[in-house]
Amino acid sequence: MTPAHLLVPGTERHGVTILARQLAERTGAQTVHDHLELPPGTPLHVHFTDRLFGADAVTAAGVVVAMADRHRLTLTLHDVPQPTDGDAFADRRTAYRRVLQAAAGWVACSETERATVVRHCSPPRDGAVVPLPLVTAPHPARPAVAGPVAPGDATVAVFGWVYPGKGHVEAIEAAALLGDSPDRRPRVVALGAVAEGHEDLRADLEETAGRLGVRLTITGWLSDAEVAEGLAEATVGLVAHGNVSASGSLHSWIAAGRRPLVADSPYAREVRALRPGTLELLPRHASAEQVAERVRERLVEPSLGDLDEPAPGPHLPEVARAYQAWWRRWPALWSVP
Repeated sequence: MTPAHLLVPGTERHGVTILARQLAERTGAQTVHDHLELPPGTPLHVHFTDRLFGADAVTAAGVVVAMADRHRLTLTLHDVPQPTDGDAFADRRTAYRRVLQAAAGWVACSETERATVVRHCSPPRDGAVVPLPLVTAPHPARPAVAGPVAPGDATVAVFGWVYPGKGHVEAIEAAALLGDSPDRRPRVVALGAVAEGHEDLRADLEETAGRLGVRLTITGWLSDAEVAEGLAEATVGLVAHGNVSASGSLHSWIAAGRRPLVADSPYAREVRALRPGTLELLPRHASAEQVAERVRERLVEPSLGDLDEPAPGPHLPEVARAYQAWWRRWPALWSVP
């Protein structure tokens, strides 16, 4: 039987692209980078975020609607529109509505995202939920810590693309409260590169860190091995993006055997229920003082930041099977093994 075709969009470094490629490998889907490679009428599954398909949401929607005119299309939606998108919200909501109207079916990566899509994008049919997989890989052993870590020897790390609202400012403000001079405060490490379109943010973060007397490192793009090393070596992992509705960076901490501090949100609570014990929620709308207190607790007892046992799934094989089962619901569209 012919497996599904799956479009692998955009840059090799984007999390959505990485997930699409991983699922294609696990499901046996044939990958394409340009839908015009396929004959008209061919079933095609697309992982859609407007940021990978055009310079703006309107353009991105037009690209995907054109695919739907040529192919029998299903979607996984990522980075779904929310009011916190600010001025971009209206265009993004319209774009996602257009692609939902054009597709035969759709998947969200969390219950939080599905509810957000229903609330803001008026989908013409119900969507399914297939959670993000926990993709585990060999990772370096955590450095042995015999006892408390002095603030000046500690790092507070934020993993993933560097963009506004990701939590770097919160990390800097908390670190500033944990010592009386830069070398006696935790270093803040941004494990990742500045996202395209936000190049000015590096200078803004460096100015904030300098003004508050906090050492800041922005690593730039990291290889898989370097990511694994950074996640293992961080004293404290912080996931402080409160508007997130599905998060590969949060799952990376958990997959690495770490137990990050996470901003309270509907999605964070969803992950906590799905994978109990794998994260610690910060208070709702936590102040810098509250974040600093939680960080201080982990400097006193560093083991609080580590998982006692491997995290529960779903892992990549279970998620791949869930996609195959979902595709089988569409016999007119798909023929899958």
